[in-house]
Amino acid sequence: MKKTQKKKKNTTIDLSQVLELMIEWSFECGEILNSHLIRSYNEPLKLLDKGKQGLATEADLLSEAYVMKQIHAHFPDHKILSEEDAFSRELKMEGVDEDQYLWLIDPLDGTNNFFNKVPFFCVSLALNKGSQTLAGVVYNPVTCELFYAVRGGGAYLMRLVGDKEIKIRLKATKSKKVFKEALLSANLTSKRVEKDLLKSFPEVRAMRRLGSAALELSYVAAGMLDAYWEYRLQPWDMGAAGLICEEAGVKISNIKGEKYHPFGVSVLAADPALYTPLKNILNK
Repeated sequence: MKKTQKKKKNTTIDLSQVLELMIEWSFECGEILNSHLIRSYNEPLKLLDKGKQGLATEADLLSEAYVMKQIHAHFPDHKILSEEDAFSRELKMEGVDEDQYLWLIDPLDGTNNFFNKVPFFCVSLALNKGSQTLAGVVYNPVTCELFYAVRGGGAYLMRLVGDKEIKIRLKATKSKKVFKEALLSANLTSKRVEKDLLKSFPEVRAMRRLGSAALELSYVAAGMLDAYWEYRLQPWDMGAAGLICEEAGVKISNIKGEKYHPFGVSVLAADPALYTPLKNILNK
């Protein structure tokens, strides 16, 4: 008798179609977040205290539930690593099968801003195959800023300025920017930052701490910030924005200068002219 061989499943997917879904889902999540933000002006937000891991609101959970439902419906064989779900299951990500599709979801990046009604927060959605991000979307529903990228297809920004919709392809500048001209962002209040760092830091135009890693990385990709670094992030914090940086051509790695991937613990993204001197300063 001849042995029958099992046919391998066709695991290829159309990333352009996936991106359309991701954008649609991010808009729907944005509606959830905005509706809770509006409601919060008249009644307090419902909070989940995650201890050292911070806060989550009812909006975080509802946004996450919506995305997870959509992924399960459209891609039932895909795995999901999402911030609130990971917290509830105490999931620790040690690695991932390189042939496995995996979604990295942050349903509300910038919860502290959201809770305090600061309009700098976003939805971050990324599709990975193994440790490589294939498509990513970062969306701020208050400012109507949408960053997105597909691997090999470039990175883009769509935003509303008044009643005008602007769409641009993001490309790192080739100018020789120096620190005196730079606008940088980092978690300077973190205990992980060396106390003497700022004393030895060169003069810069300004420093910012905006409170959403996904948006801050995306701002570097768009040239709105010249560099961003953080010593400890989660895969869902930087999955989508990391790809957006890569496709825009800005330099991105971990803080030690090793190859970037979203399962690393640190990230440094910078204008190409500033990347090496900044990396050297951070690794003194």
